[in-house]
Amino acid sequence: MKSTNTASIEVAKILFRIGAVLFRTRQPFRYSSGVLSPVYTDNRLIISHPKERKIITGLLSEQVKKLGKVDVLAGTATAGIPHAAMIAQKLNLPMVYVRSEAKSHGKKNQIEGKITRGQKAVVIEDLISTGGSSLAVVFALRKAGVKVTDIVAIFTYGFKEAQTNFKKNKVKLHVLTDINYSAAAALKEGYLKPQQVDSIRDWSKDPKGWGKKMGFE
Repeated sequence: MKSTNTASIEVAKILFRIGAVLFRTRQPFRYSSGVLSPVYTDNRLIISHPKERKIITGLLSEQVKKLGKVDVLAGTATAGIPHAAMIAQKLNLPMVYVRSEAKSHGKKNQIEGKITRGQKAVVIEDLISTGGSSLAVVFALRKAGVKVTDIVAIFTYGFKEAQTNFKKNKVKLHVLTDINYSAAAALKEGYLKPQQVDSIRDWSKDPKGWGKKMGFE
């Protein structure tokens, strides 16, 4: 089994190599929230790369196994669903997926699949920003009488807001890699310069104020 540090470096290299993590410090991305960012993450690309997908699924599975007895995996809709499905298959575990809110038609389900009160679930997520969407899944499961204390994710921006939100709601985050490892991977490849890495790290500490500080707005 690989050490956490070694695995984090490997996953960071993979995400950068397949274009799942993009850096643009001079022409930042604008998120739907209005926040300007020097990084854009699209972990959906992982499912299109079999070799890399197998590595990441294996590492996510190892994280889940470390949590002891788990009754069911819960994928976040939509990006967490394929990863939850692959882990569930590898570990021979039941799986459900959870929408951010219930459907307005049909059976009006928010949780799809079979879930039973008293079960222990682990939430599978692809990306952690503020943690809001992941916590919405946790709350839905808890409302259904399911015990949820852990989220396993591929990547996090490391926002303080997310750390605060998880701690407040008694949820532990287990993540394969983060923005610091990814920026370091891009630096090693010669794609970023040291000052750009510093700027990216500044953004992760103050995402809302970064754009103004850098003179973009």
